[in-house]
Amino acid sequence: MAAVLVPAPRVTIEAALQVLEKDLDRHTITDRPSELELDALEEALGGKLPEQFRALLSRLGGGIFYERHELFGARRLMVHDIELVPDLLSFHRRFAADGKAAPTAVLVPFHRADGVVHLLDLRSGGEAVVSADGGRSYPDLASFLLRVVIPSVSPAAT
Repeated sequence: MAAVLVPAPRVTIEAALQVLEKDLDRHTITDRPSELELDALEEALGGKLPEQFRALLSRLGGGIFYERHELFGARRLMVHDIELVPDLLSFHRRFAADGKAAPTAVLVPFHRADGVVHLLDLRSGGEAVVSADGGRSYPDLASFLLRVVIPSVSPAAT
């Protein structure tokens, strides 16, 4: 009998954010940005942040998640004396200056881990996430968070 492939259920951003919030003690996060800071970030980028990403920043802020995932927020984060997580706008400008992305808000870098940068692809209405090396893509931020950032097995379950 042939195996039947069942499509994975769509992950909601709410479900992903609840897992991230449950694991707060496993993150080093910034203060959550205010709505005014998020508005200013959008103005500086020249476009709206995707709703899912804005919800992530509003509820958790940027920082280091699960000890290795840098999520860029509205403000830079000094973790220790020598460790810095850049703010989204500064990283976007540097990334564009290095010729790695258009200097517009079309591709916005927001995540870095293990030498790979991931970008919000605003051409898709801001839902899609792509890797800067072109090797991976995800249909939306919630799927990206589930597949890349959130560990598949929590330490409590092992």
